[in-house]
Amino acid sequence: MPSLTINLTSQWLATLYTAAVSLGLTFVLGRVLGPEGFGSYSYILTLATLFFILQDGGFKTLLFREETLPSEGLTGYKDRLFSWALGHAVVITVAGAFLVLILPMDYRKGILASVFCFGFQAAVNFISSEMKGRGLFPREALWQATVRTFGALGILFAIFFVRPVPWAIFTGWSLGLLLCLFLSRRPVVRPSFGGFSARGIRGACFGFMAIDAATTVYNRCDIILLERLIGDSTLVGYYAAAYRFLDGIVLLAAPLGIIWFRKLRLVSEEKGIFQFQVVRMSLIMLVAAGLIIVAVGPFSREIVILAFGHEYIDSARLLPWLLGALIFILPNGVLTQAAIAENRERAYALAAGAGAVVNIGLNLVLIPGFGGLGAAWATVATEAFLTVALLFGLRKKRGKVDDSTN
Repeated sequence: MPSLTINLTSQWLATLYTAAVSLGLTFVLGRVLGPEGFGSYSYILTLATLFFILQDGGFKTLLFREETLPSEGLTGYKDRLFSWALGHAVVITVAGAFLVLILPMDYRKGILASVFCFGFQAAVNFISSEMKGRGLFPREALWQATVRTFGALGILFAIFFVRPVPWAIFTGWSLGLLLCLFLSRRPVVRPSFGGFSARGIRGACFGFMAIDAATTVYNRCDIILLERLIGDSTLVGYYAAAYRFLDGIVLLAAPLGIIWFRKLRLVSEEKGIFQFQVVRMSLIMLVAAGLIIVAVGPFSREIVILAFGHEYIDSARLLPWLLGALIFILPNGVLTQAAIAENRERAYALAAGAGAVVNIGLNLVLIPGFGGLGAAWATVATEAFLTVALLFGLRKKRGKVDDSTN
């Protein structure tokens, strides 16, 4: 078994690599597609991300948990979970494709290609979860890098040798994922069905889907509402370009969250030390957010032009506001890890669900009058709300523990 240092280092390097490739792809797509095309692509990607919650079905998290340590009552299902997960993804993907074909909607070809693409992504994630559950972190890190590399190559092939349009991009991405599945050391077994007939499986998966749905809607509904309320793909493209910088910073901070989660989990029973670590980590993230805002904010125009080109100059006025959300986003990452470390997943799900409602409400009010700027304000306000909700949840837990010790 690799050492803790090797496990964490490999995961960090994989995350940094995938983040760098993703950011590079974003810049290439932004330049090649232009603001209008990039807005359409971002809209389809957001819809696909929401539908992906159903394709995953909560099995990614369930596989991780059960491979690590089977739950009481689910031990007999362990060997069938992977095939059930694949079967679920197949059923939902086919059903999604059918709905795309029969329902009236814009961007039909792009959405159809994205549904199949994310179906393959679900299978890739299931393999990843099994590896992590078995403690094969270096191998899983290599798997992450491989998947991101082949997916990126498929996308680049599509935009430069086929057509720079959404359906070609998702098709090229799909081909890259298929190649990864073909080369995987973990055989892709025959899908089987009926996993949700087991009460324990069904209950766990629905719980995980609820968390994924709340967090995804909360993070992605602004793009959809901009498209629907404004109806201008160019303006959506400006906002999406600015938001990519925020996504990139959050993604780069993720490995630190993995390391800190383990520390918090190990001291979760020592309440004084746990509280000290949460405060210390939150302050570090708060300082990091401030430094990023000070370093990047004044140069938003130059950074946007360098990354996306002069066509995206309107994104520069949105970027400082979105960066301002980091004051809440980065500490919220610590508070989220703290909630999970103390087995407060339900509190986190409730906070994220409330955040999704607040975010949708604010976007509905602000977007018609202020466009992308209103969506950016809604992001900042919602992150502030989530900070308060998470602090309340952790404080409520702390109060119960203190009362029980008196």
